[in-house]
Amino acid sequence: VYAFDPYEQRDIDLHGGRLPLAANFSAGYGVWLAESPFARQATLSLLGRPGGLREPHVYRMQRFDPDRRILLMIHGLASSPEAWVNLANEVMGDEALRDGYQIWQVYYPTGLPLAWNHHELREVLAEALDEVDPAGTSRARRDIVVVGHSMGGVLARLLVSNPGDELSQWLDARLAARGGDAALAQRLRPFVDFAPMPGIRRAVFMAAPHRGTPAAERGIGWLFTRLIRTPLELREHLQSRLGDEEGIAALGGERARPTSIDSLRDTDPFMRAAASVPIAAGLPYHSIIGVEDAAAPLQVATDGLVPYASAHLDGAVSELVIAGDHHVQERLEWMLGLRRILRVDMEAEGRDGGTRRPHI
Repeated sequence: VYAFDPYEQRDIDLHGGRLPLAANFSAGYGVWLAESPFARQATLSLLGRPGGLREPHVYRMQRFDPDRRILLMIHGLASSPEAWVNLANEVMGDEALRDGYQIWQVYYPTGLPLAWNHHELREVLAEALDEVDPAGTSRARRDIVVVGHSMGGVLARLLVSNPGDELSQWLDARLAARGGDAALAQRLRPFVDFAPMPGIRRAVFMAAPHRGTPAAERGIGWLFTRLIRTPLELREHLQSRLGDEEGIAALGGERARPTSIDSLRDTDPFMRAAASVPIAAGLPYHSIIGVEDAAAPLQVATDGLVPYASAHLDGAVSELVIAGDHHVQERLEWMLGLRRILRVDMEAEGRDGGTRRPHI
């Protein structure tokens, strides 16, 4: 019995003829998910229990190919790479997309504050890219498409945002009002002083609460706020970087130990400050938004957790509104919409090296 890598070989010589090989491109992905502790670990991470995730990770779904774009997926709250199984199958099962993209998945502890996860995510992504392409010259590193769902969509937007001095000035004013010292300001500066991450050339935001959500302060959000805990070792790590609990709270909220739920409130200071930060000039981005009541006016519509008004972004190349709840990544319509975005991205790159913003 002979096994071949379907990404490396599509046919073989047999009895003097060339025989095409059948291939299962998602078998390895399926085995990985079946053997992983993601479902249990994601819950333990959120609740701060032993066995939960302690730091973000980046997983490559295939062997790194310097000539294929990276499709970077970032899951949402209380989730894991399992959330992307349908999309991964869609990409792997489409010959054109499979030839054009390689899938990278981010897995991170979703109970931590938004500003912290954003900063840590940048670091782990840079390390992963440096590992496979130290010189930074590959097409893969230059042509990244990022897709984020829910809180992952907010993180994706921060990755491609250009705050300039806006967030630094916000932090200075906030610390001055709280009586913070210069040493604390210096420790917090890396969390608000950043630039668009190099290499990301397109972004897709799905059901993302860019302006926060009132649901984080009531119902299930209220319950999660009381259940989420930061593990002791992570709390000590945060304090070693940010100082005392006052420093952690200074980045958002008023609680001494803020969590991701605090970060997602539409009243959270960091969320409100970050919502006005512009996306990098010239970078095309897309929104996919769910609405439970298709007959409701968009400005009052919601997917049950995120209002349309929070998920909508002016300047998007395209916006796809789907009748459904917050879990739009499970619906066929969004996968068809995303496949179209990816194909148009490939066609645009083929026409002019990716410099044009195609109309969708």
